[in-house]
Amino acid sequence: MGTDDQTKSAFGPTYIHKPQTEHTHTVILLHGRGSSGEDFAEELFEGRLSDQSKTLPEKFPSCKWVFPSSPEVWNPVFQEDISAWFEAHSLTDVDARQDLQIPGIKQSVEYILTLLGQEIDALGGRAERVFLGGISLGGAVGMWTLLCLWNSPVPRRIGGFFAVSTWLPFCKNISRIFDKGGSFRPELPSDGSESDAFVETMLSSAIGMAQDSSLPSIPVFLGHGSDDAYVDVNLGRQARDLFLKLGFEVIWKEYEGAEQEGHWLKCPEEIDDISSFLSRDIIY
Repeated sequence: MGTDDQTKSAFGPTYIHKPQTEHTHTVILLHGRGSSGEDFAEELFEGRLSDQSKTLPEKFPSCKWVFPSSPEVWNPVFQEDISAWFEAHSLTDVDARQDLQIPGIKQSVEYILTLLGQEIDALGGRAERVFLGGISLGGAVGMWTLLCLWNSPVPRRIGGFFAVSTWLPFCKNISRIFDKGGSFRPELPSDGSESDAFVETMLSSAIGMAQDSSLPSIPVFLGHGSDDAYVDVNLGRQARDLFLKLGFEVIWKEYEGAEQEGHWLKCPEEIDDISSFLSRDIIY
């Protein structure tokens, strides 16, 4: 997938925290609704690990941290433009008005795939040294980007994916083409909906590879507040179950008592767990 100038211009500025030593890895992180790349970076890096009270950049000094910013999207509920990767009509009923989600997911996935390609190229094609992650709406579009990797021009296995306080849009549409054993069932009839057509088009390569049991396993970490007041923990569990069906290696953690009514990272426990997840591939 490529990105033309019109698509690029819709997105806000990218905030980059440069590596403090020789660049060996890159982490691309996607903010939630109403935020920006720079705001997310500042808030995230305020959190400290329990180990020596380090921040994530201090723990991983050779990492480049990339925080892109989403476009401004008209929100019909709030009646104003809000920074968002796509229009999520309702977080209490994520299946409501799915048609509104489609354009933004398409555009954002295309853009993020382009960023991934740039960072992979900057590391000499070593895709396993690039990680993708996000929170809330950013985690949701990040999961879609992960599933669309095999529809990009050069399918490559990235180092890992992690997301917190999030859900997988169109999860039910994706799930319906799997049997209980976790195999794709392309012979199941489409329900003829725009949502089914969208999923089938966006994930066509992944579907074909899963039929041949050749979908690469990419490590995935998912964290969620059991008391999340905005994205119910059951939505996170649904995403976890689907990724397990797809053959991904999933680490699932639940937390209680995080800031923002449970809709943020629990410090230091969740920061510690993300650090441990990254440390499996980033060794010092």
